[in-house]
Amino acid sequence: MKNTFDLNLYRFLHLLSQQKSQVKVCHTLDISKATFNRQLAECRQHFDNELFNAEKGIYTPTLLCQQLCETISEPLEQLEQIPQLVQSLNANMYPNEYIFSIINPLSSMLTIPLVTALTTDKHQPKISFIDWSIESIENPKRGALAIGIGGFPNELNERMVERKVSSVPLYVYMSKRHALCHQAELELSEIENSQTVRVSMGSLDVSAYYERVRKNTGITLEQKLTVSSMTSALDCVKVSPYVFVGMYLDDSSIPKGIFRIPLLFNGKQMTFDVGIQYHRAFYQHPIIDQVETFIRQALHQTN
Repeated sequence: MKNTFDLNLYRFLHLLSQQKSQVKVCHTLDISKATFNRQLAECRQHFDNELFNAEKGIYTPTLLCQQLCETISEPLEQLEQIPQLVQSLNANMYPNEYIFSIINPLSSMLTIPLVTALTTDKHQPKISFIDWSIESIENPKRGALAIGIGGFPNELNERMVERKVSSVPLYVYMSKRHALCHQAELELSEIENSQTVRVSMGSLDVSAYYERVRKNTGITLEQKLTVSSMTSALDCVKVSPYVFVGMYLDDSSIPKGIFRIPLLFNGKQMTFDVGIQYHRAFYQHPIIDQVETFIRQALHQTN
């Protein structure tokens, strides 16, 4: 195997393993068939392996080629992000589009504050709030700043950055028909045997928060019902024996006949940790710190 290798050939190999077609690769890379054949021959010679089995115009990677492409896929993606990264380092540049991938319980608390903070007379960007999804954060739309806002921490790959922004207090919402509704505070142990309704946390929703509560406190909350929004959760509380453990909602957002009660554990109010997630390409983007500040201020005002 030669010690030197044209790095462009790694992209050629990776692309051919994905598209498996000479025509498609030639079109994507804007190369001729002769160049395609020459580059494939150079790769085969360098790695001393056939790399692809060609049959009826379909190029099927060998085992070595599959392993090679798995190794180079992430570095290639990082290299492709460099133009976006270079733009992001311009301290005077503000994005023309923001995409916030946010869990529903935080949406009502942060939508208006973020829109107000990011929209000025001089700068009026396009702003979208979508359900929390790892795909939208991990593969940001070109030209847009994609930020996830959800619980903290999460299991993310090395391409992602996650930082804790704040902690918000938790409350129990229960109807006036519940025996515990008139208490000024509630210990977690007091609702251990109550059936709870919870709000889905997005595309990777796996009840992780409830499991975290169990590990930290030894108390298991009974969860029989999952809904898509806090509004739906409160509706269920109103017409059923369910209780809802959630973040702060002001009085105007709480249906009549439902009580909001601070939730404690060993006399201390329980909290939910909030974090932001974004692609590593945005790590030094000047607006990231500002968005963190906006989120922290908004959550502090609602506590």
